[in-house]
Amino acid sequence: MYKQFGKRVIGIFLSICGLVVCCIPMLIITVLIKLDSKGPALFKQERLGKNQKPFIVYKFRTMCNHAYEMGGVATRSDDARITKVGSVLRRTSLDELPQMFNIIKGDMAIIGPRPILPIEFEEYKNNKRYAHRYDVLPGMFCTVDIDYRSSSDRDLQFSMDADYVDNISFGLDVKTFFSIIAPVVKGKNVYREEVKRDK
Repeated sequence: MYKQFGKRVIGIFLSICGLVVCCIPMLIITVLIKLDSKGPALFKQERLGKNQKPFIVYKFRTMCNHAYEMGGVATRSDDARITKVGSVLRRTSLDELPQMFNIIKGDMAIIGPRPILPIEFEEYKNNKRYAHRYDVLPGMFCTVDIDYRSSSDRDLQFSMDADYVDNISFGLDVKTFFSIIAPVVKGKNVYREEVKRDK
């Protein structure tokens, strides 16, 4: 019952509440991004969602405009493409706030496997547990964020995603959400070296 209906209803409700509470901070972030560097405040990118359906994910832009033309998609803590405001947004995960719109639209959930780039589908499709992550909506946060936020071990990440999908429950989502707060607030393991970073 929770997996089919409750999770979605709770996600919409909390996202609407979150947007109401965060509307002023999000407006301030938008202004700061525009003042800090040229380009749009929002970063949009195609990802794969439930049943491998493509969708556009929203984030606050944390890198200079046209950053991918200057280098790859992987980032380092000393990456010159990351803006001053972007560095703070990444450490605090505030760049993820626009994904509440994705949740309301039905593209994402609050907790679930992180949405990845379409190109990674071909790269990892032979991983036995990889496809299992597409049985549910991708999440704004995931179980991997608790202890392995910066891990470049995709096999580990996909295995944890599959375990989550197999055991989805209200209790697990609540536990995961509150377990993620500490590493996010501390800005722990923000950068994933050697991984196609999503910002």
